[in-house]
Amino acid sequence: MTSNHHSVVLLGQEAIRKRIRELGERITLEMQGLTPCIMPVMDGGMIFAADLMREISLSVTMLPIKASSYGSGTFSSGSVKLPWSIPEGVKGKDILLVDDILDTGRTLEVLRSELLQSGVQSIRSCVLLRKESSSHLNTDYLGFEIPDEFVVGYGLDLGGLHRNLPDIRILVTP
Repeated sequence: MTSNHHSVVLLGQEAIRKRIRELGERITLEMQGLTPCIMPVMDGGMIFAADLMREISLSVTMLPIKASSYGSGTFSSGSVKLPWSIPEGVKGKDILLVDDILDTGRTLEVLRSELLQSGVQSIRSCVLLRKESSSHLNTDYLGFEIPDEFVVGYGLDLGGLHRNLPDIRILVTP
């Protein structure tokens, strides 16, 4: 952590690992007979998607997509950018969008609409964290409900930093 921030652990490694195992088992059951195309929402969803894939006992493919709504700040800008556009070859696939956090819901909404226009077979979403104030927003698979705090670690960042932390932490500014 930088000198002007300290942090409090919100979710430890073991809790995260256990929950991802449960999500993987549920996805395996519910997507039986399909070949899910795991679509990590970059950059934040990358670490979660990598761990989740290893807990899904089905043949899977992977097509990352890049979407951003935060810029370098701590609040969602509300406008979603897709710098890589929708990947080639999604037509007819059963997509599992994997993202780190559900905040405004705009990223998943934009991705869902773009993917449907691209002719995917089905879309499910799996999000590691959902903020309390966003509890009205739906995702097919949810890791944890968290307080309305800015969190870092396990893929989540502040201005590009702290994604490599093994747990999820609340940043506390002095």
